[in-house]
Amino acid sequence: MWKKLLKLRPLARQLSRKVINSGSGTSFWFDCWSQAGRLIELTGERWPMDLGIPINSSVESAIQLYRAKRHRAPVLQLIDKEVMRLRNKGLNNQEDLSLWRRENGDFKEDFSTAQTWNTIRTQAPKVPWFKGVWFSGATPRLSFMVWIAIHDRLATDDRISRWNPQAIVHCWLCQGHFENRDHLFFECGYSKEVWCELVKNLAGSRRIYEWLSVTREVVRGLRGKMETFLYRYCFQLAVSAIWRERNVRRVGESMLRQQLVSQPAWIGW
Repeated sequence: MWKKLLKLRPLARQLSRKVINSGSGTSFWFDCWSQAGRLIELTGERWPMDLGIPINSSVESAIQLYRAKRHRAPVLQLIDKEVMRLRNKGLNNQEDLSLWRRENGDFKEDFSTAQTWNTIRTQAPKVPWFKGVWFSGATPRLSFMVWIAIHDRLATDDRISRWNPQAIVHCWLCQGHFENRDHLFFECGYSKEVWCELVKNLAGSRRIYEWLSVTREVVRGLRGKMETFLYRYCFQLAVSAIWRERNVRRVGESMLRQQLVSQPAWIGW
């Protein structure tokens, strides 16, 4: 994980910027304080020696050590202008400021995870089912499970059999059907009873248990705000509980009856 984070350093450099005050807390070569960007990317490893500014210098020490020269290389001329601009402006005793890029391209002092995520991610139109997955008050782990299920990316036996022909493909709950997502939620006799028992006071006389019908109902919602929230939350709890029970049976552990699985205390109400 740490190695993966280190690989994101080039991306992080594009999102940060330094404002010079004292210059003591900013690297002259590696931090983005200049309008030209990170100076080491312009010069490479050789030019710092020609300028007489050590590679580990802060902006403060670089301003103090630098002696103006007539450079021929355009890159060195640019750096000379940046150094002289700061020297003429003067440094102060305040700490340097770290700025972070926002979604609109501006840089602000406070770091926002949401703004940073929106800056680096690929934007896409909202899918029609998002209200049934990412709603206010939802439990993240349950929403994530439903999100995987909606994309049909759970490791059901029909998917496992594509790369492992010897895999058992029957339903681990009812033992009588080819296991796939739509059967597991909630056409299987076991899972159907769990689902219908869980939402019977919300759904009334309706007994909707096919996957597409249930997801449409979850997205559309019920008659009231509270009823809609409870229905969506029950849907996510049911998916999580049934998937857990299915995995428990798959590895040979003890099984639970439908009535126990549908109890709020067991499924994490």
